[in-house]
Amino acid sequence: MKRLSLVVLILASLSAFAVEPPKQQLYVLYEEVANPSMIAQYEGATKDLIGAFAEKKMTSPSFGVNTYMSADMHYMYMTPLANWAQLDTINKDWMGASEVIGKDRWAEIQKRGNGAMLSYDEVVVARRDDLSYVPENPRLPETSEPFARLDYYYLRPGTEQQAEQLAKDFVALFKEKKVQDGFTIYMAQSGHDLPLLVAVIPAKSPADFAATDEKTAAALGDALRALQGRALALTRRLERKDVWFRPDLSYMPK
Repeated sequence: MKRLSLVVLILASLSAFAVEPPKQQLYVLYEEVANPSMIAQYEGATKDLIGAFAEKKMTSPSFGVNTYMSADMHYMYMTPLANWAQLDTINKDWMGASEVIGKDRWAEIQKRGNGAMLSYDEVVVARRDDLSYVPENPRLPETSEPFARLDYYYLRPGTEQQAEQLAKDFVALFKEKKVQDGFTIYMAQSGHDLPLLVAVIPAKSPADFAATDEKTAAALGDALRALQGRALALTRRLERKDVWFRPDLSYMPK
Protein backbone atom coordinates (compact mmCIF):
# COMPACT_ATOMS: atom_id res chain seq x y z
CA MET A 1 0.00 0.00 0.00
CA LYS A 2 1.73 3.17 -1.18
CA ARG A 3 -0.66 5.47 0.60
CA LEU A 4 -4.21 5.10 1.88
CA SER A 5 -7.53 6.26 0.41
CA LEU A 6 -11.27 4.71 -1.61
CA VAL A 7 -13.17 4.89 -4.83
CA VAL A 8 -14.99 7.77 -6.51
CA LEU A 9 -18.63 8.14 -6.35
CA ILE A 10 -19.99 11.36 -7.97
CA LEU A 11 -17.48 13.32 -9.91
CA ALA A 12 -18.13 16.92 -10.79
CA SER A 13 -15.98 19.98 -11.35
CA LEU A 14 -15.97 22.85 -8.86
CA SER A 15 -17.23 25.09 -11.67
CA ALA A 16 -20.57 23.37 -11.30
CA PHE A 17 -21.17 25.40 -8.13
CA ALA A 18 -22.30 29.01 -8.45
CA VAL A 19 -20.68 30.95 -5.60
CA GLU A 20 -20.27 28.75 -2.55
CA PRO A 21 -20.30 24.94 -2.73
CA PRO A 22 -22.61 23.12 -0.31
CA LYS A 23 -21.18 21.80 2.94
CA GLN A 24 -19.58 18.45 2.29
CA GLN A 25 -17.24 15.91 3.85
CA LEU A 26 -14.02 15.56 1.88
CA TYR A 27 -12.02 12.35 1.52
CA VAL A 28 -8.80 11.40 -0.18
CA LEU A 29 -9.46 8.19 -2.07
CA TYR A 30 -6.67 5.87 -3.10
CA GLU A 31 -7.26 2.83 -5.30
CA GLU A 32 -4.84 0.00 -5.92
CA VAL A 33 -5.27 -2.90 -8.35
CA ALA A 34 -3.66 -6.08 -7.05
CA ASN A 35 -2.16 -8.86 -9.15
CA PRO A 36 -4.66 -11.75 -8.81
CA SER A 37 -1.83 -14.27 -8.48
CA MET A 38 -0.30 -12.28 -5.59
CA ILE A 39 -3.35 -11.49 -3.44
CA ALA A 40 -1.91 -13.21 -0.36
CA GLN A 41 1.29 -11.18 -0.64
CA TYR A 42 -0.58 -7.92 -1.23
CA GLU A 43 -3.03 -8.37 1.66
CA GLY A 44 -0.28 -9.65 3.92
CA ALA A 45 1.74 -6.48 3.37
CA THR A 46 -1.33 -4.31 4.00
CA LYS A 47 -2.15 -6.14 7.22
CA ASP A 48 1.46 -5.82 8.39
CA LEU A 49 1.34 -2.06 7.73
CA ILE A 50 -1.94 -1.69 9.64
CA GLY A 51 -0.44 -3.79 12.43
CA ALA A 52 2.59 -1.50 12.58
CA PHE A 53 0.32 1.55 12.87
CA ALA A 54 -1.49 -0.05 15.82
CA GLU A 55 1.73 -1.27 17.47
CA LYS A 56 3.30 2.20 17.30
CA LYS A 57 0.03 3.83 18.39
CA MET A 58 0.00 6.14 15.38
CA THR A 59 -2.87 8.51 16.14
CA SER A 60 -2.67 11.03 13.30
CA PRO A 61 -5.88 11.20 11.18
CA SER A 62 -3.54 10.90 8.18
CA PHE A 63 -3.35 7.14 8.79
CA GLY A 64 -7.08 6.56 9.32
CA VAL A 65 -8.63 4.53 6.52
CA ASN A 66 -11.71 2.48 5.69
CA THR A 67 -10.95 -0.15 3.06
CA TYR A 68 -13.18 -1.70 0.40
CA MET A 69 -12.49 -4.47 -2.12
CA SER A 70 -14.16 -5.27 -5.42
CA ALA A 71 -14.48 -8.64 -7.11
CA ASP A 72 -11.90 -7.61 -9.74
CA MET A 73 -9.15 -7.02 -7.15
CA HIS A 74 -9.49 -3.26 -6.76
CA TYR A 75 -8.67 -2.14 -3.20
CA MET A 76 -10.11 1.24 -2.25
CA TYR A 77 -8.85 3.21 0.74
CA MET A 78 -10.84 6.15 2.12
CA THR A 79 -9.32 8.75 4.47
CA PRO A 80 -11.41 11.70 5.79
CA LEU A 81 -10.14 15.25 5.19
CA ALA A 82 -11.01 18.21 7.37
CA ASN A 83 -10.06 20.53 4.51
CA TRP A 84 -7.82 20.77 1.45
CA ALA A 85 -4.86 21.92 3.55
CA GLN A 86 -4.82 18.54 5.30
CA LEU A 87 -3.39 17.00 2.12
CA ASP A 88 -0.06 18.62 3.00
CA THR A 89 -0.26 17.13 6.50
CA ILE A 90 -1.01 13.68 5.11
CA ASN A 91 1.98 13.84 2.78
CA LYS A 92 4.29 14.92 5.62
CA ASP A 93 2.95 12.24 7.98
CA TRP A 94 3.39 9.48 5.43
CA MET A 95 6.89 10.66 4.53
CA GLY A 96 7.79 10.47 8.20
CA ALA A 97 6.12 7.13 8.88
CA SER A 98 9.25 5.11 8.12
CA GLU A 99 11.06 6.85 10.99
CA VAL A 100 8.37 5.70 13.44
CA ILE A 101 7.91 2.17 12.11
CA GLY A 102 11.58 1.65 11.32
CA LYS A 103 13.21 2.21 7.94
CA ASP A 104 14.06 -1.44 7.27
CA ARG A 105 10.64 -2.69 8.34
CA TRP A 106 8.92 0.05 6.31
CA ALA A 107 10.98 -0.73 3.19
CA GLU A 108 10.26 -4.46 3.45
CA ILE A 109 6.50 -3.93 3.78
CA GLN A 110 6.44 -1.47 0.89
CA LYS A 111 8.48 -3.81 -1.32
CA ARG A 112 6.04 -6.68 -0.78
CA GLY A 113 2.94 -4.52 -1.27
CA ASN A 114 4.15 -2.59 -4.32
CA GLY A 115 5.48 -5.76 -5.92
CA ALA A 116 1.98 -7.27 -5.85
CA MET A 117 0.28 -4.20 -7.41
CA LEU A 118 -0.61 -3.64 -11.06
CA SER A 119 -1.63 0.05 -10.83
CA TYR A 120 -2.83 2.78 -8.49
CA ASP A 121 -4.79 6.04 -8.64
CA GLU A 122 -5.74 8.85 -6.27
CA VAL A 123 -8.55 11.45 -6.15
CA VAL A 124 -10.20 13.78 -3.66
CA VAL A 125 -13.94 13.25 -3.32
CA ALA A 126 -16.77 14.92 -1.43
CA ARG A 127 -19.74 13.21 0.15
CA ARG A 128 -22.88 15.15 -0.78
CA ASP A 129 -25.42 14.61 1.97
CA ASP A 130 -27.76 17.11 0.28
CA LEU A 131 -28.01 14.73 -2.70
CA SER A 132 -28.22 11.52 -0.66
CA TYR A 133 -31.14 9.64 0.87
CA VAL A 134 -31.25 8.38 4.47
CA PRO A 135 -34.49 6.52 5.32
CA GLU A 136 -36.39 7.49 8.46
CA ASN A 137 -36.84 3.78 9.24
CA PRO A 138 -33.95 1.93 7.59
CA ARG A 139 -34.48 -1.71 6.72
CA LEU A 140 -30.97 -2.58 7.88
CA PRO A 141 -28.69 -1.14 10.58
CA GLU A 142 -25.44 0.26 9.21
CA THR A 143 -23.46 -2.58 10.79
CA SER A 144 -25.40 -5.06 8.63
CA GLU A 145 -24.35 -3.46 5.33
CA PRO A 146 -20.90 -4.87 4.45
CA PHE A 147 -21.69 -4.86 0.72
CA ALA A 148 -22.39 -1.98 -1.68
CA ARG A 149 -23.20 -1.44 -5.35
CA LEU A 150 -21.37 1.51 -6.91
CA ASP A 151 -23.04 3.05 -9.97
CA TYR A 152 -20.65 5.28 -11.93
CA TYR A 153 -22.34 7.78 -14.25
CA TYR A 154 -19.74 9.49 -16.47
CA LEU A 155 -21.71 12.63 -17.30
CA ARG A 156 -21.78 14.62 -20.48
CA PRO A 157 -19.80 17.84 -19.90
CA GLY A 158 -22.02 20.72 -18.83
CA THR A 159 -24.75 18.53 -17.28
CA GLU A 160 -23.48 18.67 -13.68
CA GLN A 161 -26.24 20.92 -12.37
CA GLN A 162 -28.89 18.81 -14.09
CA ALA A 163 -27.40 15.75 -12.42
CA GLU A 164 -27.57 17.43 -9.00
CA GLN A 165 -31.23 18.28 -9.52
CA LEU A 166 -31.90 14.73 -10.68
CA ALA A 167 -30.33 13.34 -7.50
CA LYS A 168 -32.64 15.59 -5.47
CA ASP A 169 -35.61 14.27 -7.46
CA PHE A 170 -34.56 10.71 -6.60
CA VAL A 171 -34.43 11.71 -2.92
CA ALA A 172 -37.91 13.29 -3.12
CA LEU A 173 -39.40 10.17 -4.71
CA PHE A 174 -37.78 7.83 -2.19
CA LYS A 175 -39.03 10.00 0.69
CA GLU A 176 -42.56 10.14 -0.73
CA LYS A 177 -42.71 6.35 -1.04
CA LYS A 178 -40.92 5.81 2.30
CA VAL A 179 -38.30 3.53 0.75
CA GLN A 180 -36.37 1.79 3.54
CA ASP A 181 -33.04 1.53 1.70
CA GLY A 182 -30.86 4.59 1.16
CA PHE A 183 -28.08 5.75 -1.15
CA THR A 184 -25.13 8.12 -0.84
CA ILE A 185 -23.74 10.45 -3.49
CA TYR A 186 -20.14 11.63 -3.70
CA MET A 187 -18.32 14.16 -5.91
CA ALA A 188 -14.71 13.96 -6.93
CA GLN A 189 -13.01 17.29 -6.62
CA SER A 190 -9.92 16.10 -8.48
CA GLY A 191 -9.13 13.28 -10.88
CA HIS A 192 -9.51 12.47 -14.55
CA ASP A 193 -12.38 11.68 -16.94
CA LEU A 194 -14.70 14.21 -15.31
CA PRO A 195 -17.54 14.70 -14.72
CA LEU A 196 -18.58 11.40 -13.17
CA LEU A 197 -21.56 10.74 -10.88
CA VAL A 198 -21.53 7.69 -8.64
CA ALA A 199 -24.21 6.48 -6.24
CA VAL A 200 -23.38 4.08 -3.39
CA ILE A 201 -26.17 1.66 -2.48
CA PRO A 202 -25.48 -0.54 0.59
CA ALA A 203 -26.86 -4.02 1.29
CA LYS A 204 -26.09 -7.20 3.22
CA SER A 205 -24.89 -9.11 0.15
CA PRO A 206 -25.27 -9.24 -3.66
CA ALA A 207 -28.36 -11.42 -3.23
CA ASP A 208 -29.86 -9.00 -0.71
CA PHE A 209 -29.14 -6.09 -3.06
CA ALA A 210 -30.80 -7.83 -6.02
CA ALA A 211 -33.92 -8.71 -4.02
CA THR A 212 -34.24 -5.21 -2.56
CA ASP A 213 -33.59 -3.54 -5.92
CA GLU A 214 -36.37 -5.59 -7.52
CA LYS A 215 -38.76 -4.75 -4.68
CA THR A 216 -37.97 -1.02 -4.91
CA ALA A 217 -38.38 -0.98 -8.68
CA ALA A 218 -41.80 -2.62 -8.37
CA ALA A 219 -42.91 -0.19 -5.66
CA LEU A 220 -41.81 2.96 -7.51
CA GLY A 221 -42.83 1.80 -11.00
CA ASP A 222 -43.02 4.36 -13.81
CA ALA A 223 -41.81 7.23 -11.60
CA LEU A 224 -38.50 5.45 -11.01
CA ARG A 225 -38.13 4.45 -14.65
CA ALA A 226 -38.64 8.08 -15.70
CA LEU A 227 -35.83 9.23 -13.39
CA GLN A 228 -33.56 6.45 -14.62
CA GLY A 229 -34.23 7.54 -18.20
CA ARG A 230 -33.27 11.11 -17.33
CA ALA A 231 -30.06 9.82 -15.72
CA LEU A 232 -29.05 7.91 -18.83
CA ALA A 233 -29.77 10.95 -21.00
CA LEU A 234 -27.04 12.80 -19.07
CA THR A 235 -24.57 9.90 -19.25
CA ARG A 236 -21.79 9.19 -21.76
CA ARG A 237 -20.68 5.97 -20.05
CA LEU A 238 -22.09 3.80 -17.26
CA GLU A 239 -20.10 1.42 -15.08
CA ARG A 240 -21.04 -0.70 -12.09
CA LYS A 241 -18.86 -2.20 -9.39
CA ASP A 242 -19.70 -4.35 -6.36
CA VAL A 243 -17.55 -3.84 -3.25
CA TRP A 244 -17.19 -5.35 0.22
CA PHE A 245 -16.01 -3.54 3.34
CA ARG A 246 -12.73 -4.97 4.66
CA PRO A 247 -12.43 -4.13 8.38
CA ASP A 248 -9.31 -6.32 8.58
CA LEU A 249 -7.55 -3.95 6.16
CA SER A 250 -8.88 -0.77 7.79
CA TYR A 251 -7.40 1.42 10.52
CA MET A 252 -9.06 4.12 12.59
CA PRO A 253 -6.72 5.82 15.11
CA LYS A 254 -8.12 6.26 18.61
